[in-house]
Amino acid sequence: MIEVESLRKLFRGGRGLDGFSLHLESNELVGLVGPNGAGKTTLIKILSTLLPPNSGVARVAGRDIRSDPRGVRASVGYLPDVAGVYQDMRIREFLEFFADAFRLMEPNRSVAIERALTRSGLADRPDDFVEHLSLGWKQRLLLAKTLLHDPKVLLLDEPATGLDPLARITLREQLKRLHSEGVAILISSHILSDLEDICTRIVFIADGKNVAEAATGAAEGSTAPSIRCEVEFEGPADAVDPHLKDAPDVRVLEKRDRLFIIELPGGRAEASAFLQKLLAAGVLITHFDARGLNLEDRYRRAFGGQTR
Repeated sequence: MIEVESLRKLFRGGRGLDGFSLHLESNELVGLVGPNGAGKTTLIKILSTLLPPNSGVARVAGRDIRSDPRGVRASVGYLPDVAGVYQDMRIREFLEFFADAFRLMEPNRSVAIERALTRSGLADRPDDFVEHLSLGWKQRLLLAKTLLHDPKVLLLDEPATGLDPLARITLREQLKRLHSEGVAILISSHILSDLEDICTRIVFIADGKNVAEAATGAAEGSTAPSIRCEVEFEGPADAVDPHLKDAPDVRVLEKRDRLFIIELPGGRAEASAFLQKLLAAGVLITHFDARGLNLEDRYRRAFGGQTR
């Protein structure tokens, strides 16, 4: 649904994108993650045809951004990081304005507006002024506006910034529902827990380039071949130490009294073998939880000390 090959964008004093590539299928909800200035907004603006690239290839829904920008716009719903709203419009007027901008004709126009009111949860408030809405309600209205023309692809740049926890939960539920309905979604965000909850894949970017996960050199979006385990046990606090020393590939991430958080190479099979080894050695295990690295762990590995 999105094809990007060796995309480059030069700005005065630096590069926004430097050979970035991305492939996103129609059944994916992909998170775009990287430090500030990594090129996330530049990429999304290029895909939405707001910025021309200097070189490389970009297609959305099979349409080239250079040769068929109008076709791309018809297929894309774009929500920028700072989306302007017309505060002095009533909610229905706001949606009618954008329905006209999308060149929707009757009867589709009226159907789309009513659907947008329902999607945003504002069906009982069509005559309220936009300026009276909270930030969370405005974001719901903006997303509904973005969906007026039934886009096949959503490009979302930091859509949860400034939202309270309940509004973020609502946004996540909306995106999950849209994904289940077959809308392909590319979302940029610094709120890693939100991305971890909804995304089918994460792509890392820095300095305008694809970033592999540092621990493995894995390609974009792949899962690192290591697993994090929580091990809690009864007995002396140093009972597990000898067994960790006998396994040099095991790394202790955290130690709290009788609870160890460790990382070991491999997956669940290797974690199970390590648990069996501890049990066979007579260690009384009261809790063992094995899971892959979470997104925060992967972010630290990919970017080290870089600030977000």
